[in-house]
Amino acid sequence: MQITIEIPEDIGNQLQQNWQDLPQKILETLAIEAYRSGIMTAGQIQELLKFDSLSKTQVFLNQSQVSLNYTQENLGQAQQTKMLADDIKQLQQICIEEDYSLEIPSRQDRPNSFF
Repeated sequence: MQITIEIPEDIGNQLQQNWQDLPQKILETLAIEAYRSGIMTAGQIQELLKFDSLSKTQVFLNQSQVSLNYTQENLGQAQQTKMLADDIKQLQQICIEEDYSLEIPSRQDRPNSFF
């Protein structure tokens, strides 16, 4: 979906001078407000802003002074995902050290292969 908004030119110029990438800033602001309102999840923000990991999404939300909406179950799932990602990185490192080729095909149905 493409959305067009009209901003008076003088205000648009002022915003552009301060924020360089105005469309990205608008997307980020939309994502923050949607997350605060419970409209979007962290995973949806990751997709919208094209972050390659949930941890980058969490850093973005923390820098935006947004408290993360986690249940105990979410924390457990996030920890398991992180542990799996760490295990795969460790396996890849061992393969490099042992001169063994391990190919991990990229997921085609999701932007992040870990969820």
